[in-house]
Amino acid sequence: MKGYAIEGVNQASWRDGLPQPEARYGEVVVKPVVVAPCTSDVHILETMAFPTMKGKPMGHEMAGIVHEVGPGVRDFKVGDRVAVPSLTVDWGDPQFQDGYDKYASVSPYFSEDPRLLGCFAEYFLVMGADLNLAHIPDAVTWEQAVVLTDMGTTAFEGVHWLDLDYGQSVVVYGIGAVGLMAVRAAYLKGAGRLFAIGSREVSFEIAREFGASDLVNYRDGDVAEQVLARNGGPVDAVVVCGGSDISAIADAMKMVRFGGHVTNVAVFMHDKQFVLPNELWAFGSQDKTLRSVSCRGGRANLERLLKLAEYGRVAPERLATHTYHGMEHIEKALAQMGGHDRTAIKPVVFFD
Repeated sequence: MKGYAIEGVNQASWRDGLPQPEARYGEVVVKPVVVAPCTSDVHILETMAFPTMKGKPMGHEMAGIVHEVGPGVRDFKVGDRVAVPSLTVDWGDPQFQDGYDKYASVSPYFSEDPRLLGCFAEYFLVMGADLNLAHIPDAVTWEQAVVLTDMGTTAFEGVHWLDLDYGQSVVVYGIGAVGLMAVRAAYLKGAGRLFAIGSREVSFEIAREFGASDLVNYRDGDVAEQVLARNGGPVDAVVVCGGSDISAIADAMKMVRFGGHVTNVAVFMHDKQFVLPNELWAFGSQDKTLRSVSCRGGRANLERLLKLAEYGRVAPERLATHTYHGMEHIEKALAQMGGHDRTAIKPVVFFD
């Protein structure tokens, strides 16, 4: 089969003759209909942070049609519309049995398993299909489904760990695709005053639609000072979804109150170390919780998010600002994600 494979630092190319996956026990082969490049793909390409990926097709955001079903699969059949979580779980891993499902999770092309490839290819293998694949409701579009596979699972997990009560004040730091979904997640969780930090008009427009009460432009001055001044003091919680560098976490710790929560879902691959000024947590004496959060995998979580789209609680299609038709446009969409196009939030590529 054909796929767009990572070759080295800032090097990727189309490869023919890649082994087409075959479904074994409990597995399903999916034929992608629509994929979306992620900023993680861009950072991985720029840094080659995971050497095991070399030679594998890239990509971890996809929705498609079931092409082949292996023995033992109960809930899926050929022709089903499905979405694949960006992290799939090895449900037989003992760490999962101890409640640490994320430690048993992997994005397929991060894996050392040569059978597990990325989704920028003509076919895609899903292990543990009954527990990883998600049925797409008839009323949910392809664009909605593919955006939720990573942007939704990441944002909602980050907001989940804020431990919000209704009416609390929340800051979403960085309103790209994940941040905008986090705005909506915080709104649905009952946030009162809801700050969205960014600079692009396209993002501000959607942030307001998704429930943000305050739009903060980081180009207008120090972010933490702007929020503290507007709020009349610290906020209850901050979710970091972006920022120019890892200093965004220090800003978040400065903005959050004693006893508050900060979660980080951003990936800062270019930054090798992080210094947290000691005074931001009163030299260790303030009860501030800082948590690094990965997205949640699994069928149940993604199917719940798809229900939110089905019943109009979230509108992930608003993030799909650019749509391309034809597998060959993956390169253009990937470059757009990494090229700081101020009109782009999330390009999606249909394989037709």
